Amino acid sequence: MTALKNGEIFKRRPLDGIRVVDLSRVFAMPFAGANLADFGAQVIKIDTHHTQFMDTTRTIMGPFPDNEPGQAYWERSGTFHTLNRGKASLTLDLRSEVAQEVLKDLVRVSDIVLENFTPRVMARFGLDYASLRAVKPDLIMVSNTGYGHSGPWSNFGAMASALEPTHGTGAFMGYLQDGPDGLAPEDVPNKMGNSYTDFLASWTALTAIMASLIYRARTGRGNWIDLAMYQVGVTYAGEGLLDYAFNGRRTKRMGNRHQSMAPHGCYPCEGEDQWVTLAVRDDTDWLAFSQVLGADQGFEEINDEQFSEPLGRLANQDQLDDIVSRWTSTKGQYQVMEVLQKAGIPAGPVLNARGLLADPHFSARGYFEPVEHPTETGLGRREYISRGWRLSKNDLSITKPAALLGEQNDLVLGQLLGLNQEAVQSLEDQDLIGKSPVGGRSPATVPLERQVELGWTVERDRNFKPR
Repeated sequence: MTALKNGEIFKRRPLDGIRVVDLSRVFAMPFAGANLADFGAQVIKIDTHHTQFMDTTRTIMGPFPDNEPGQAYWERSGTFHTLNRGKASLTLDLRSEVAQEVLKDLVRVSDIVLENFTPRVMARFGLDYASLRAVKPDLIMVSNTGYGHSGPWSNFGAMASALEPTHGTGAFMGYLQDGPDGLAPEDVPNKMGNSYTDFLASWTALTAIMASLIYRARTGRGNWIDLAMYQVGVTYAGEGLLDYAFNGRRTKRMGNRHQSMAPHGCYPCEGEDQWVTLAVRDDTDWLAFSQVLGADQGFEEINDEQFSEPLGRLANQDQLDDIVSRWTSTKGQYQVMEVLQKAGIPAGPVLNARGLLADPHFSARGYFEPVEHPTETGLGRREYISRGWRLSKNDLSITKPAALLGEQNDLVLGQLLGLNQEAVQSLEDQDLIGKSPVGGRSPATVPLERQVELGWTVERDRNFKPR
C-alpha cells in the first residue's frame, strides 16, 4: 500500500473502500445507509422504475418544494433526498430471476447488505442471508424487521408508529389533564410525535455494522444482524420495567413532569407558541432558581415556605407551575434559557422547524449541510440534516444528493459487474432496468393554506427564506 501523506490522512473517510447494497425502503435502514455514505462507503440503492414497487419516499411522501411535486416528482421528495443522500441508484425488477442473479453478482463484490422486508419476502426471492452468504461468505447483512426472524410474530408486518404499543412506549406516554384534585394523568396511552423507533433502529444498525466490520477484520468472517425493531424500542423503557420488577409498581403517565424533580416541565414564553423547558434537580438548583424569579417584581411568592423542601415542591406542583408559567410568559425563550443556564439550571428553548433552521448554535456547528441538486430536479441548493457527531481525524460531510432514478445503471452494470453493452441493453429490453417510471402519476397535494384550515399544519410562514 502506498504511504499516505499527513494531509491525505484527513481527506480519507473511515469507510473508504466499503461497498453497501441497500435494498431497504422508507426510513430506518435508508437513513443508516445515508450515514454509511457520509462515512465514505459506496452505497448502491437498489431502486425500481416500476412505480407500484417504488420506495414511497420517492413518490408520495414529500415534502415537495413549494408544495409542488412537478413533472419529475420522483426526483423531488425532501424525505427521499434526506434518507438517500450520497448513494448511487441501480434499478432492478427483483421479481425476475435474471435481476436476482444480477443482484447476487453485485453482492459478491460488496461488503454489506441492508434490507427491511418481512422474512418471507427475501426467502421467496432467494435473497435471504443463507443464499447471499453462499456467494459472499464474509458478508455483513442487516435484516431489519418489526419482530425479528424468529418467534410467533416474526412474519407480521410493522412500522414504527404501530410498534410503539408493542414495546411498551405507549403505556408510559401521556399528558396530564384537569381533575377534581388538580392535574392528573390521562386515561389514554399516547404515542410519540414522530416514529422514534425508526431512529433507534437506524443508530442500532450502525453500531452493529461497525462491530461486525471489526469482527470481520479480526476473523475474516461475516455476520448476520437480525434487528427486531420492537426489541430496540424496549431498550429505552428500562426504568419503568425495573420499577415493576423490583416493586410491582406501574409507572404513571405524568406528561412533562418528573417523579422527583419540581419544577420540571415545559412552560410558555413571550410570543405565539413559544416555549421553554427547564428542570430543577435539587435544593442547590432550587436556591438559584428561586433567587432568579424572586429578583423580578411580582414573583416573590416563589420563596413561600411550602416550596422550600423537595417534597413540598412535588406536592404543590400545580401552584408552582402556575408561578413559573407566569414568569416565563414575560420573557423570550432564549432569554429564559440564558438566565437560567447562567444560574446553573438546565433549560432550553422548544425549537420549531423555523427555530431549528435559524438557531445560531446549529449554524455554528454546521449541522445543516448544503447540497446542490441536478438541474433537472429543479431543487437547486438545499440544506439537509447531517450527523450528531464530528470526527477529529476525518472531515465528514454529505458528499452528494440522492441519485436520479437509475443514474448509475451503466456504471454499476458495466464498469463494476463487467456486463457488455448488449447485456445491459437486454436488461432494459426486458424492462428489468430503467430510468423513467413505469405507471403511476404525480401525487395530488392539498394547498398549504387548506392544510392550516384542516389542522394538518400549524401555520404557513410565507416570509421564511432558505439560506
